[in-house]
This record gives sequence, structure tokens and C-alpha cells, in this order.
Amino acid sequence: MAAWKVRRSTPTYSMNKKYEFGLATLAALEPFRAYLKHEQFSHSYIHQTINYTATFHEWLTGQSLALAQITHADVMEFADHLRQKGFSIKLINQIMRTLRYYFSHLQQEQEIGINPAAGIILKGTVRNLPHDLLTMPEMEALYESYQVTDNRTYRNKVIIGLLVYQAITRDELSHLRPEHLKLREGKIHIPATGRQLGRLLPLQPHQILELHEYLLVIRPKILAERLAERPGRKPDRYKDEQDIERLFISINTLEDIKNSLLHLNYALRKLNPKYKHAKQIRQSVITEWLKEKNLRTVQYMAGHRYVSSTERYKTTNLEDLKEALNKHHPLTLS
Repeated sequence: MAAWKVRRSTPTYSMNKKYEFGLATLAALEPFRAYLKHEQFSHSYIHQTINYTATFHEWLTGQSLALAQITHADVMEFADHLRQKGFSIKLINQIMRTLRYYFSHLQQEQEIGINPAAGIILKGTVRNLPHDLLTMPEMEALYESYQVTDNRTYRNKVIIGLLVYQAITRDELSHLRPEHLKLREGKIHIPATGRQLGRLLPLQPHQILELHEYLLVIRPKILAERLAERPGRKPDRYKDEQDIERLFISINTLEDIKNSLLHLNYALRKLNPKYKHAKQIRQSVITEWLKEKNLRTVQYMAGHRYVSSTERYKTTNLEDLKEALNKHHPLTLS
């Protein structure tokens, strides 16, 4: 029997022991569920189809990606995510078939133009090789071209700098606190997370100035605006007091910056259509580092627990990386 549970103060609907999704995810899939019912599919088929599709939607939210922007490469990354979670190749292929059907439905509704899951069939082990990388001039152009017009865009500019020059991850952005800035030393301490090791990295001179301005002027303004929108409420009344202590605060909510990164993705893709998401920048930066630094140094700078995680970025140029992807990636296209 379905049961209501609470996950991080957000109500969720638990379908069974394996699948548990937020209400926003289930609401987004309600039109698809209605379509499946209209087509008179069995209850068990609809149940499993929604489970698989909701798993994909939850991943999208975690990656700050919009459904309308999903590419073939994004679906492949999702497949690798499932493998890392322990899903079998057989089950991943079942989920891919479900996504093909889901995207086909969205095409019929004219919500998307192409089916990004079309032709994906996994054979053997999924390999998550870096691909579709940006060059350092392209990444720096993204940073330089992003225009600052208000507190929100100033905050975003600082975030882009940390992506381009320190290869920071989305999770690490959420864990940063003001005390992690060592501006007198010209460095930033990136704390350890579940998957990444902590490290102390140098800042570019212009980053030091921007972070100083953000910390002393912009961030207090953002926080003051947020508190002013809720008169009569004190900071300790928020769901999580630690949210207020984060270095980067969302304009619309103090909970986290996932939605902010989603809008930032939109803006950066307008500046350069080759840009996909923050992970692409991280992969590109690590690849660039390996052209100039030794393997162990880059392992530390990237926060990798194992040197093998760094080795897969090692290539003499982007063409070598593309060749490796074509040779080893186990996806066949129909």
C-alpha cells in the first residue's frame, strides 16, 4: 500500500521500497500517466513506467537540467549514473526503452523536437568517458561574456569563475560556507563531500576581488532581501538554519541553488550552444590541467579519491578523446 513519508522536509509518495519520488516529480508526470491510462495499458505497466520515468526526472533535477534541453549525451550520462547505482545492464535497457516511449509521447505533444533516447542500446559495461569538451578559451569566453546587471548575476558570475578555474562540482557549491574563503592567502578551501576529497586551491587575482565584493556587499544584500520578503519571521524559523550560512544563497528560496543553476544553464547555452552543463566544464578543466600538470597534482586539484578517476581524462588532445569514446563506448545507434 502507498505510504506518505517525509524526505528532507519535503513530502514524498513512496511507491515501493525501491522507488520514492517528490510530489513535484509525480505532478510533472501526471499528463503522461493520463495518456497511458487512455491507451488502456495495464495498471502494473503504468506503475513501472512512471517509476522509471520519475527516476529520470529526479536525476534531471539533481543535475539542474531542463527537460526540453536534454541531449543524447545527457541520456548516456543518466545510463552511467544508473550503472554506478548498481542497476544491471538489462534493467538500464528497460529504462531506456521506457524513456524512448516517454520522449516519443512528448514529441507528439510538441514539447520536444527530437527523441534523445532514440537508438540507445547498452552492451556490456557503461563507460563514462569525458566527451564534448570545451577548450579553455571557450570556457573563459563564457565567464567573460556573462553580463553582471544585479545581485543575482553578480552571484552567478562568481559561480562561473569557480567552475572554470577550480572545476568545482554542484554539490561542492552547495557545501561552501563564507569561512572557506581564504582571501588573504588568495585561496579557497573546498570541503570534502561524499564523493570528493577536500582541497585548498589558489584563486585567480580577479576572483579574489569578486569574492571579496560578493562576501561583503552582494551576499548580505541577497540575504536581507530574502528576509524582508518574510516579515515577522526570524532566520531560525527556516526549515534549515544551515541554508542561511551557505556561501551561495538562492534569490527565490534559501533551501539550495539547484533552481539558480538551472537558469544559469539557460543563460550560458545562449552564449555558447556547445555548453551543456556544469559537469562538462569540470571535465574540460581537468583535461586542460593534465596538459600542463602531473597526474598526482591534478588528482588533488580535482578532489579525486582514486588516481584512476583522473587517468581517464588524460589525453594529448580532444581528437584522441573522441577516438577513445568511439572505440570504447558500448552504445549502438539504430
